Amino acid sequence: MSTSPSAEDLYKYIGLTFEQAKSDPKLVQKFSSGEGVLKVVTTQPDGVVIIDIPRMTAVQGSADDESDCTLRMTGDFANRFWQGDLNLLLSVTSGEIGIEGKMSTLAKAIPTAKELFPTYIKLLTDAGRTDLLA
Repeated sequence: MSTSPSAEDLYKYIGLTFEQAKSDPKLVQKFSSGEGVLKVVTTQPDGVVIIDIPRMTAVQGSADDESDCTLRMTGDFANRFWQGDLNLLLSVTSGEIGIEGKMSTLAKAIPTAKELFPTYIKLLTDAGRTDLLA
């Protein structure tokens, strides 16, 4: 069982994942052809990550920030998602994750986001944060 991440962990490692992805021309092309802004609102810990898909950024935000689609989940679920250890559809249908706004924004982003999972895992491993690995 992994340790639950802090809000700072989520901001740092999700943000770094997107920053590293900018060095991959294929990912840049895929993301830049995407559209929209996702807002991930977490509890346990409380936090907000704003993901601008075409700009390939993930930064700390606030609940008041505008987005095309908002996801609400625990910090543990967010951490597990970025490791590929969470079935998003199952978690939504079971009510463990809430979604508001344009579902199409999320649906278009997920296939490309999955390509970032190895980078997220490597960042945690390289930082010695194996306690956060699922």
